[in-house]
Amino acid sequence: MTNTPKQTTPLEPNLWAEKSPDAVLELLVYDIYGPVSALGGEVDRLSTGAFEDEELVELLSQIRDRVNELSRLVVQLKRYNAERRAAGLSAEPNL
Repeated sequence: MTNTPKQTTPLEPNLWAEKSPDAVLELLVYDIYGPVSALGGEVDRLSTGAFEDEELVELLSQIRDRVNELSRLVVQLKRYNAERRAAGLSAEPNL
């Protein structure tokens, strides 16, 4: 069984749509900290071999879950930026 990132659909409201860029950055830092911190710990365990063989599947599943969380945040951020550009609220070029 493979875990796939939950895709943000056009029908779901953008959680950041009504927030200022400063508020979005604050939320983004908060939302990214947890999965990145956990991912670092999980990768450390994996690279040092500090786990039992039977724990490997669970450890890889935890890593996949953290990557999925980060993927959802990236999709949400891209959508926020696109919506701001479409509304003419950003003078930055489309990267």
